[in-house]
Amino acid sequence: MLNTSRTARRRLAVAGALLLATAGPLAACGDDDEDASSGTDAASEDTTSQDDAGEAVAVTVGDPWARPGTAGGNSAIYMELTGGDEDDALVGAEVSEAVATDAQVHETVMESGDMGSGEMESGDMGSGEMESGDMGSGDMGSDGEGNGMMSMQEVESVAIPAGETVALEPGGYHIMLLGLTEDLVVGDTVEVELSFESGASQRVTAEVREP
Repeated sequence: MLNTSRTARRRLAVAGALLLATAGPLAACGDDDEDASSGTDAASEDTTSQDDAGEAVAVTVGDPWARPGTAGGNSAIYMELTGGDEDDALVGAEVSEAVATDAQVHETVMESGDMGSGEMESGDMGSGEMESGDMGSGDMGSDGEGNGMMSMQEVESVAIPAGETVALEPGGYHIMLLGLTEDLVVGDTVEVELSFESGASQRVTAEVREP
């Protein structure tokens, strides 16, 4: 009986040691998994933060409005463009064919007083652009001192420096609407899609109002 009792106690001791040896690695593995999971979550949070911080602020548009116009004639859209974090440029504009046949980025310039008559032929400027009823005196006509004429020309781009505001206004840069499909009267709205050198685009709604 004594030998049997000793043998049983010896077996119990061996079993207990095996259990302790097995439990130790399992507990350690559990700690490692938690640490690894925690590290993954932290890395994910860091990446998200970097993405948010790295997103550049785009050009913002303020006070968009359009001139009234008659079907078959022209009109213009004006606004203020404020640069974002990086330099950009307005490179194009587009409107629905239900509004006008074409939209172009234009600049009003002063022509020299000794300009030859050939430079003012109707082939260079659409008849709609030459009609005072379609465009205000700020966009076309004499400067009041007999020094020349104001005229408009299409431009490839309008620079928008970072953080600065560039005005599209009568007598300067503007978006020309050529060949209006229907009358634009005060209170109407016109949607125009702006394209920027950065590749971004922005849809803007301009209200028709008197200059």
